[in-house]
Amino acid sequence: MPAGAPERTSTSAHRRFAAALLAGAALVAAAGVAAPPAAAVRGGASATVGEAPFAVLIKNPDAAEGPDSTWCGGTLVAPDKVLTAAHCVSNAPRPTALTVVGGRTDRLSSAGQERRVTRATLDPKYTPDLVHDAAVLTLDRPLPYKPLRVAKDEDAALYANGRTATVYGWGHTSGDTQGRKLRKAALTLSPLAACEPFSDTTDTTLKVCGTPAKGRSDSICSGDSGGPLVADGVLIGIVSTGNKYCDATYPVSVFTKVSTVAPELGL
Repeated sequence: MPAGAPERTSTSAHRRFAAALLAGAALVAAAGVAAPPAAAVRGGASATVGEAPFAVLIKNPDAAEGPDSTWCGGTLVAPDKVLTAAHCVSNAPRPTALTVVGGRTDRLSSAGQERRVTRATLDPKYTPDLVHDAAVLTLDRPLPYKPLRVAKDEDAALYANGRTATVYGWGHTSGDTQGRKLRKAALTLSPLAACEPFSDTTDTTLKVCGTPAKGRSDSICSGDSGGPLVADGVLIGIVSTGNKYCDATYPVSVFTKVSTVAPELGL
């Protein structure tokens, strides 16, 4: 087994541990533990607001890094609705204290507009081992950016293995390098077995696996949780778990399947 590789213990344990790291700030100051800095997609390239107006930052005033800490990513799916990972909400001590920022590529800048979260709704089937890892945030006012359409049952072709989809995020760019600007990476949709040890291969209707192109090691990383996976202008996945070490050992990305959770959340 390569040095630094995760032990192949239970899938649930892997997913719980990876979720805490991917949220970036899941260990909050209230617990007396400093969180790793939330940051962008490992590898890939820079992205602009113009090409991803739907990508939003979620900030948490209760995070160890303070009120301006980036907690997770999300996707604007309606002017006043953001779809994100459920563990981003469940790990927050005060979900309605979260704020959402749109129109910003540099997370440390003052560009874009910010909104308060007035309601956080978890998928009713969500469990801590990241089953149905999805939630909707309702904003106090609409954001003036173009929302992204969510995948429905009739979009099954968008999930075909071998297709290319793009993930966006502000997470880490390497194990100890905190990203600052929005990045994107093209991933190949693959069988869930290709995303072991972070995937549960027992139910292919719940998760989507993204692997890097041949010769590359692009993937999601710490801080990318909740962000969008997009195919043909449609939101097909929500960053859930994956490359917790943010290196080339296991460069895989696991997403909640949007077409499965959208009906549960009234989308």
